[in-house]
Amino acid sequence: MQDKIRLPYLAGGIKFNLMENAMSIQQLESKYKEEYQELKRSIKKPNILLLGGTGVGKSSLINTCFGEDLAEVGIGKPVTKYIESFSCDSKPIVLFDTKGYEIGSDKEKKFLNDVVKYATTPKEDSSAIHIAWYCIQANGTRIVDFDISIIKKIYQAGLPIAIVLTKADLLSVDDAQKFKAVIKSAIPEIDIFETTIKDELNNLQLSELCKWSINKLPEGLKLSFASAQQKNIEIKRIEANKIITQHVTGAGVVGFSPIPFSDAPILLLNQTGMLVRILFIYDLEAFSAQLKGLLAGSVISSLISESGIWLVAQIIKMIPTIGTAVGGMISGAVAAAITYAIGMSVSELCATMLQKISGGNVDELNKFMDEIDSLFVNSVISKYKQRMENSK
Repeated sequence: MQDKIRLPYLAGGIKFNLMENAMSIQQLESKYKEEYQELKRSIKKPNILLLGGTGVGKSSLINTCFGEDLAEVGIGKPVTKYIESFSCDSKPIVLFDTKGYEIGSDKEKKFLNDVVKYATTPKEDSSAIHIAWYCIQANGTRIVDFDISIIKKIYQAGLPIAIVLTKADLLSVDDAQKFKAVIKSAIPEIDIFETTIKDELNNLQLSELCKWSINKLPEGLKLSFASAQQKNIEIKRIEANKIITQHVTGAGVVGFSPIPFSDAPILLLNQTGMLVRILFIYDLEAFSAQLKGLLAGSVISSLISESGIWLVAQIIKMIPTIGTAVGGMISGAVAAAITYAIGMSVSELCATMLQKISGGNVDELNKFMDEIDSLFVNSVISKYKQRMENSK
């Protein structure tokens, strides 16, 4: 592997290497790791309020949705008498869990006032509740006046709240429909989702609950939720596409630099930042070693170099309408196409990887990992050529 990322300059068909503009692979690796850690440290996290009686399956729901029970692995902090917040470094969300309450006791009113007041009182972003999930055990087929009262108060205060029917696999389809009809008759405005921890039932509507949640969150919190949730790959893909679009736009601006290849190191850093954010969304930091360095470590630098700069010098020759007319400069269109091709290819590979991991077929996953280098390079080349063709 080269020690330097060489930036070829085309002039009159002759290739030169401008070593004074070269960026060391070690520098780019260091930048990647630095940006990933900074993103994890500084990203804003959504606050999710979790309500429901004791034993309804709140912990199982959180564990199934996010891959971890934050109440067990996170750091807990009392917020009010009835609410405790939980957070951990591995998941970019904060869970505000409510203690169980006793129906019919004097504590019921205190609980309602305490929770509703905290959830609906305006606060700074770091402590404000953004969405609420109200858990009811489906096989109990019962929603009491207290449940209805607290849900209505939270909803009327403008806080997005959904009813989550846990253990819904224990109900027949008919019974589930009847139970939801009872709920809707009391609070018709509220969305209801049937869930289960059983993967063979695809967790019923847990994926839809995740989609509802991200749609209700402010834009600045969507990336964190997309990364934390593990049940809806399409959510991750949509947020990755937004990031790719942002970086493609930035790459197009970089490409208009008037100094030949002075833009190349900046373009590499732009692409590195994009890859950091995509990998964060798919929550694949833990699998970076298994990615054989494709998305992290030294190979990421090599591939950015080959796909970002080598493509300009080599693949561009395959496009007759452009040829060497680009000269020594990375045009805005070329820079944008390179960035788009890399971003979309990484996103697709990450999505495929998550699907294979969730499928549980080890042999199929291992085969995919063995072929991932060539799949990535071929995908980048294909998407680059397609993007340039469409931009004509």
